[in-house]
Amino acid sequence: MNILTKFKNMTAEALRDHKKLIVALYIIFIICFAASWIVSADTINANQESIKQNLHPNPAASSSLPGSEGAADYFIHNEWSGIQTYVASVFFAIPALVVLVYNGINLGAMGAIFNMVLPGGGVQFLIYLIPHGIFEITATVLQSSAGVILFLFIFNFARAFIRTRALSDAYAESKKLLIHSLVIMIFSTILLLIAAPIEAYFSVPFSDFVMGL
Repeated sequence: MNILTKFKNMTAEALRDHKKLIVALYIIFIICFAASWIVSADTINANQESIKQNLHPNPAASSSLPGSEGAADYFIHNEWSGIQTYVASVFFAIPALVVLVYNGINLGAMGAIFNMVLPGGGVQFLIYLIPHGIFEITATVLQSSAGVILFLFIFNFARAFIRTRALSDAYAESKKLLIHSLVIMIFSTILLLIAAPIEAYFSVPFSDFVMGL
């Protein structure tokens, strides 16, 4: 069995075994995104002039979506954040949950802002978000899932060691969780590699094209 086939099978197994966790975290992200958009709307509308000035110091400047960074910049930023979240999740998986919630809230607030400043409003922002967001948001959820699974590995390993008093036995009982967490992190990296060029070079022209139809 070659490496790619083995990785494919391991990824499928990891996603299947932790499907409930991944779906639950995805739902949490969507709830945070939607709630933040709704809650932020009133505050943003009340301060729309100052927000517009901060976004565009020149009043004549047209409103535009993100997209000025290169693909490498997007990938490095997202991947480094994911690695930090993954490693920090050894602390009871709290960072994995906090970062997921923060990203959902932050993206929802951005939606409320661009709903005000874009010619096409929130619809244009969503059209912009969809092409790369399918991959990037999924990668974000998977990174948090990997962090939670990493903590579960540590917890199960410690519990097994207390029971058996043998490092090898404790690791043998728990290693599947560690492997799953690493495989899911690698898979999320692949998704980010796909998302980065889409966000840098496709999402903005795509949203402009759709809104111009």
